[in-house]
Amino acid sequence: MDEMDDHDAYRRTPLFKKAEEIRKLAEAIVGSAPDEPGEADAEHRRFRERMLDRSKDDILEHAYTIGAKIAGAYAMDMYDLQMENACLIRRACRELVVALRGLETGGYNEQPYFDLLRTAVEEFRPLFAEWVGTFKDSNYLYDEWELFNPPGAVRDEEDR
Repeated sequence: MDEMDDHDAYRRTPLFKKAEEIRKLAEAIVGSAPDEPGEADAEHRRFRERMLDRSKDDILEHAYTIGAKIAGAYAMDMYDLQMENACLIRRACRELVVALRGLETGGYNEQPYFDLLRTAVEEFRPLFAEWVGTFKDSNYLYDEWELFNPPGAVRDEEDR
């Protein structure tokens, strides 16, 4: 296997494939969402329009974050950095599902499509948990914020 294959190995994992499915579903939902809300008074219409725009942006941002942070975590072999990326992935998944509510508030309510995305995120979760369990806590830089230190981490003078 050449160096390029190793670099892209994460793309063949069930975790990344599921992340790609989530991204594609998010793109499809955002692509089918209207640019303008349905009928409403002018003030309510502006609110719903902003809600639609913001929610569509949020959904795409979160969907793209998942795959990017998986790639980033695979590119490094540092427990603290992998855990930081894992937290960002978890947050992106949760925020992605919450952002669907913004589409509903904006007047776009396609529950069957939203349910497909929610299901994909639920299917992603056990793959994610299994992946996080593979992080090796023997290679890390001490986290001064003490959020991403492995159990028993000791501050090394070199880490200062």
